[in-house]
Amino acid sequence: MAKREKRSYGSGEIIDLGCRRLAIRWREPYRDATGKTQQRKRFETLGEVSRREAAKILNEKLQEAQRPLEPAPEPITFRELAEKWREHILPTYKASVRIYRTTALETHLIPKFGDRMIQDITTLEIQEWVSDLREKKYSPNTVESLHRALTSVFNPAKAWFGLTPNPAHGVLIGRLKPVRQKWALTAAQACALLAQLKLKARTMVAVDLTTGLRRGELEGLQWEHLNFKTGELRIEQHHYRGHLDEPKTEAGKRRAIIPAEVMSLVREWKRVSKRTKPSDFIFATRKGKPPSGNLILRRHVYPACKALGFPRASWLTFRRTFDNWLQKRNSREGHCRNDGPCRSEDAVRLHGWHG
Repeated sequence: MAKREKRSYGSGEIIDLGCRRLAIRWREPYRDATGKTQQRKRFETLGEVSRREAAKILNEKLQEAQRPLEPAPEPITFRELAEKWREHILPTYKASVRIYRTTALETHLIPKFGDRMIQDITTLEIQEWVSDLREKKYSPNTVESLHRALTSVFNPAKAWFGLTPNPAHGVLIGRLKPVRQKWALTAAQACALLAQLKLKARTMVAVDLTTGLRRGELEGLQWEHLNFKTGELRIEQHHYRGHLDEPKTEAGKRRAIIPAEVMSLVREWKRVSKRTKPSDFIFATRKGKPPSGNLILRRHVYPACKALGFPRASWLTFRRTFDNWLQKRNSREGHCRNDGPCRSEDAVRLHGWHG
């Protein structure tokens, strides 16, 4: 039978379990579902340790139990939390993130959790919601983005309303498997695709294939960013749904060299374009606004891919193609050149592409 060492009330117990094994028991305060402070007994088996070690561990537990409890969460709904987050936190993000997370709030998060008290929302409930999204065939990237948005809304709730921990932490998203297989064009496929496109779309795709720009960076290009003598292109801004901002990453502001073959396309496009002032967007719409990369894909690139029997190519496909060509060049040269603007001309000529 286990022997107990008597201690004064509130100082815990050291329990002899036999076979030189010890355990400790103590009381600690906690808050119940109503926010009231209650006491509960805690028990921990320590194994084969000395009584001195057991006493030391027990005292540490007692000191921790004497610390003031976190304040009880204020009674506030997720909808109220989301509105305060939208007011104070959302403006600190880039325009692309602001737009996406506003849509996530209004379309998914508030309809799902809006009327719930934040302290009643559990990690298991969020896990079940994530599983439900997967069963409804939402793409893995969408599920991850919605979970990330929910996590960011809950993050300031501890400082603002005493909510701890963040219930979105610990939710397992699972393996992110792309809905469509990633692929890149060969030089022959690039030539065939460009031949199918009209001048504006052909020029945009050719520039992207040979510079590796992100879609928003391509949309935000202005004539003043291009040096026609050297072919040097300055990437200084990013466009997303009518908003101009700095590039996506710290290294986003950079230079790229447009190959001579592609520069001839750019000159031809400028000759027929009605928007050629330095401040005009290179691929501006008829009203002078930045172009819609998605519209270019739907109207020109997708039909061309279908006619050629290719999978649908996107701006990510073109960016990936540029990276593949560059890696092949670097592997042949035996090194990677990082001492200046990106020399995409070498990568293209390496594969025999001539626009």
